[in-house]
Amino acid sequence: MADMKLRSVRKAFGSVEVIHGLSIDIDDGAFVVLVGPSGCGKSTLIRMIAGLEDISSGEVEIGGSVVNKLPPKDRDIAMVFQSYALYPHMTVAENMGFSLKLAGNSKSTIAQKVREAASTLGLGDLLDRYPRQLSGGQRQRVAMGRALVRNPQVFLFDEPLSNLDAKLRVEMRAEIKDLQQRLGTTTVYVTHDQVEAMTMADQIVVLHAGRVEQVGPPLELYDRPVNLFVARFIGSPAMNILEGVARKKDGTLVCEIEGGLSLPLPPANVIEGERVFYGIRPEKLAIADTGLDTEIQLVEPTGAETLVALRLGSQTINALFHHRVTGVRGERMFLRIDPSDVHLFSYETERRILVG
Repeated sequence: MADMKLRSVRKAFGSVEVIHGLSIDIDDGAFVVLVGPSGCGKSTLIRMIAGLEDISSGEVEIGGSVVNKLPPKDRDIAMVFQSYALYPHMTVAENMGFSLKLAGNSKSTIAQKVREAASTLGLGDLLDRYPRQLSGGQRQRVAMGRALVRNPQVFLFDEPLSNLDAKLRVEMRAEIKDLQQRLGTTTVYVTHDQVEAMTMADQIVVLHAGRVEQVGPPLELYDRPVNLFVARFIGSPAMNILEGVARKKDGTLVCEIEGGLSLPLPPANVIEGERVFYGIRPEKLAIADTGLDTEIQLVEPTGAETLVALRLGSQTINALFHHRVTGVRGERMFLRIDPSDVHLFSYETERRILVG
C-alpha cells in the first residue's frame, strides 16, 4: 500500500506537449479515476506512472520514493490493460503466475498465490483452461488475477472494461470496486465513461487537453462543477446549458435566453446585462400546469425513467423523469425550474459563478 504524488508532470512528443504540468495527490488506499474525453491525456498519464512512457519533466512519487528512473518491474505496481494481454498458449494458472515465475519465486509459492487470487476472483474452476476457452468477463478477471498475485503497492487500470458488453461492464465495475475495498490497495483507474467514474471512484480527476479541470469526490463534481467543461462532462444525460443575459423583469433579475424567454435566477453574483451560461440538470426539470412552455421532440422510455427531448425557443433541452411520461412530437409540455437547482457560469471565463 502506498500514496502517490505527481509533481508538475509534463509529457511532450517532439515539440507537441500533451501533458501540461499536472500535479495530483493520491492518498494511500484511495480509488482514483482519471476521466475525460478521448485525447485528453489520461492513458498517456497512467503509462507514465507505470513507466511505459518516459516523463519529459516533473516527478512521480510512489510510497515516498521518486520512481522516474525506475523500470516498470521495479515500481511495485501492477497494471490491467484494456486488451487483457493474456498469453494464448498458457493456462489461466500459468498466466496468473507468470510474473512470479520471472521474479524467481518457487513453484509452491506461485501455486499458493495463484490459488488465493483465483479464490478471490471466482476463478478456481478455470485454472486449467486457456484464454480462448473463456468469456470476456473471465479473461478480464484473469488479467486482474495476474495483477493481484503480485500484491503491489498500486493497481493501475487502463480502460479495462471497454471491450465488454453493457451488462458485463456493470457487473465487472462492481467486482473491481468490491475487490479494491477488500484489499485496500491504492488504485488509479482510467476511463472515458463518466458513469464508471461516478460509480467507482473515491476521487475523480477530470482531465481535458492534458490539464486537470477539477479533482474531488464524485458528488462534489456533480453538484458543484467548477467550470463549464466539467458541468457538461459529468452527468448522464448531460446538464442542459443555455446562453443568456441577466435582465430585470418585474423588479426581479431573470436570465433571458434567445426568443425572449425568461428563466428564474437564484441569488447570485451577477449584474444586469451580464452574459452567462445557464445550467440545469435534466432530472431537476419538473412537469407543471403552467410555466416554461416547451414542445416535445422525442420521448425515450427506459422503464423506470423517461428521457424527453424538448424544444425551448430555438434550442433543445433534455428532461429526465423518474416515472413514465407519455407524449407525442409537437405536443406542449410546461416545466417548472427551482432557482436553487440552477448552475451559473461566466460567459467570459466559463468559470462557476457563486450562487446563494
